[in-house]
Amino acid sequence: MNFIKQLFCLTITISLFAACTKESNVFDPIAQFESEKPIIKSYVNSNYPEMTLNDTTGIWFEIIEDGMPNSYEYKVVDTTNMYGQTVKALRMPTITVRYTGKLISDNSVFDSNTTTDGLTSKLNNLIGAWQLAFIPKDIGEYKFGGLTPTGLQIGSKIRIVTPSYYGYGASQQGKIPANSPLFFEIEVVNIK
Repeated sequence: MNFIKQLFCLTITISLFAACTKESNVFDPIAQFESEKPIIKSYVNSNYPEMTLNDTTGIWFEIIEDGMPNSYEYKVVDTTNMYGQTVKALRMPTITVRYTGKLISDNSVFDSNTTTDGLTSKLNNLIGAWQLAFIPKDIGEYKFGGLTPTGLQIGSKIRIVTPSYYGYGASQQGKIPANSPLFFEIEVVNIK
């Protein structure tokens, strides 16, 4: 009798799970990305026509100031992955920045730090769009997919418009609704 109860509970659980995973309820990040492309392009054309599209990521960007050449050297380091294997990775720096973030839907500011000290954070704690803005395209034979050949340097200023995929994705984050393409203007105060 106990086995029959367990089988019944398992059948109900599987049925409920199957009902929740109908194709219409599954989030499709590719479809979301495709739906955002024309919205982002229109925003860029209207507000920042000098921006360049990174075809690989869908991030639009414009370097306002190059910064001090070679003020920070991005490095490839050995690290251990979750399987205990040694692999090459980019050493993620700690950055200090002044920035403004806006929703492109209504151009409203959702976050800003333009104080003298700015915001200091480890780069890998920030959204993917910021990581791609900072890191170089490649270092030697290693490809990292950044937006610029050498990565951002101290004194660099950049504007980016990112699809939600490289922002906060399908999650609401404070004033940022789910699936929101975002604009950022970032000034690099320090990298170490």
